[in-house]
Amino acid sequence: MRLDVVVRLLDAYFRVPEVENDAAWGEMYDTFLEAPYWREHADPGWERRWNGLMVRGADDVEGAVTCVFPSDEIVAGLEPRTLLFSEHPIALGDGDLFTPLAEQSFAAMHDRSVAFYHVHAPLDHHPEISPSRLIANGLGIEELEEYFPIADGIPGGAAVIGASRLGLDELAARLSELLGDEIPVAVMTRPRERAGRVAVAGGGGAQRDILEASLERGCETYVTGNAASPCPIPEVQEGIRAFRELSEEEGVAVVDGTHYGTEKLPQLAMVEWFRAVGLPAEFAPGRPERGPWSKEPSLDG
Repeated sequence: MRLDVVVRLLDAYFRVPEVENDAAWGEMYDTFLEAPYWREHADPGWERRWNGLMVRGADDVEGAVTCVFPSDEIVAGLEPRTLLFSEHPIALGDGDLFTPLAEQSFAAMHDRSVAFYHVHAPLDHHPEISPSRLIANGLGIEELEEYFPIADGIPGGAAVIGASRLGLDELAARLSELLGDEIPVAVMTRPRERAGRVAVAGGGGAQRDILEASLERGCETYVTGNAASPCPIPEVQEGIRAFRELSEEEGVAVVDGTHYGTEKLPQLAMVEWFRAVGLPAEFAPGRPERGPWSKEPSLDG
């Protein structure tokens, strides 16, 4: 299948030409690297949007592989003329740290004519397959409202909220079943036994400002992916602590399913999308950030 055809379909599905002010991934690469080797391989249009086709690869692609976070291991296992699709253009290393793909991975993509396409805010805002929406649908949350945009130029938002008839343990059990056995799910705070009005902010949604927007909409339970992140960066931990302190103050139940886990479902959905347009596809599992929980973490845990 012609790469340009696939890219055109993806750009339209995710409204990539319209997105503005998303996370500046190339600048993030530059902060990690002494030499910005990614610039030698990035498609010229990628820097304008920080979304879409990052590495061009061959004019024809023979299959697609989807993943949440790319990694050097995933890249090393790709067949020639593959289209790699992900939410992020950067790996998630030990301690929930964003980690650049190695220079050898970019060289391997070049040598094997591998294309690399990713969408961040356009996926988080997507009206059908956003992480938050797919989780909410899977949990049976009703009357969804979408809010909290994380980029400009495209409609929608990265969080959804609605009503649940489940108990808190039932909600967590259903989330665990939805995400898969390898994903640790934890009920971190338990102010009540009913889930009530549930907000879902997949991925790195343990942020005080998203919780504030959720409280304005009546949030009683908050499902996210980084409320227990071990990331050692002080600013990250300060942000998570502020989020958790507010959740304690307001009596919000917090359910965590890891960053990787809560962003997994769209990548499974995209396997079916690629197959529907005529391209063989499969999902490449990543490494869940944390092992099984032995106890519910405290605010200081």
